[in-house]
Amino acid sequence: VFKMALLTKIHFSKFLRFNSDLILPRLKDSSPLYTWSTNRVCNRCKNAGSLHKYATRGFRSVSKTQKEPSKWRLLRGPLAFTTLVTCGSFTGCSILQYERMRSQAENYLKGAKNSADNLFRKSGSFREHMNHYWSNLSPGKKMVAGIIGINSLVFLLWRIPAAQGLMMRYFLSSPFMGASSLSMLGSVFSHRGLFHFGANMYVLWSFTDVIEQTLGKEQFLAVYLSAGVISSFTSYAYKVARMSTIPSLGASGAVIALIGMTCIQYPKAQLSIAFIGDIIPHSFSAQSAMIGLLALDTMGVLMRWKLFDHAAHLGGMLFGIWYISYGKDIIWKGREPLIKYWHKIRGNIKR
Repeated sequence: VFKMALLTKIHFSKFLRFNSDLILPRLKDSSPLYTWSTNRVCNRCKNAGSLHKYATRGFRSVSKTQKEPSKWRLLRGPLAFTTLVTCGSFTGCSILQYERMRSQAENYLKGAKNSADNLFRKSGSFREHMNHYWSNLSPGKKMVAGIIGINSLVFLLWRIPAAQGLMMRYFLSSPFMGASSLSMLGSVFSHRGLFHFGANMYVLWSFTDVIEQTLGKEQFLAVYLSAGVISSFTSYAYKVARMSTIPSLGASGAVIALIGMTCIQYPKAQLSIAFIGDIIPHSFSAQSAMIGLLALDTMGVLMRWKLFDHAAHLGGMLFGIWYISYGKDIIWKGREPLIKYWHKIRGNIKR
């Protein structure tokens, strides 16, 4: 126990030395995260004497023939949560698509028309302009606007000192910080740095049209949520293997899955680097971009680069490539039994 406490302290000191505006600012001894993590290590030790006494007692209680628990046990809960969210996302989004199509069919049979613009017309030129802009957005764009709204809210919550404990537990993911498994999903909507937030949301918005045309709104949402938690789990597995205590946050894993899908679906499409393309005109094929990103993140994992969570990026990219190549036919086209069962529960449309 004493050795584990020392190891935890060493790893935590390594985390304190980590400095990245994209993840977390440099921490001080008085920061909530430092206090919170330190208390978790020594929550039963009020002073050095009690620490030694507690460590000695723990050492005596362990048999010489007893093996230490495997560090991979830390992944059991995250794996179960990843499976639950992935299955739940595709199940829920399949039902949402069914309900939307059912509602459209009922409205058509009743002779009803979508007239939201007339029912909820806004007064004033600005409100009319915004209402017109919103009405002209595709269903996928409206959904992504909601995702960006959630990310914006979480981004603002990071600025509230009183909310730091909540944010660190549910919006900052690490297998070593005692965070809830919900943080694997919450961290997908979480950004601390303005550039990190802006870049991810800009790329997400840019790829919305092509992904919506390929998948549709509901399947798009299921893939996005699943890619988010799968990339978080990939990050967890890497951190457990390397015993890295650096936490992660951001939508990059989910966003890069969409990029991977686009690169496989349209390998000859021309892409450019976000923001830089407006200053220095350039372009490259989607296939080249995919190969470059895979090589960069693989190198980052092997070389243990710490500026970005390369393991999460790699997991998201590989999931996107797999889904568009095989998963779409296996999962989405294989949902017919679920839809039939749900249709039986809901009953047929009354004519």
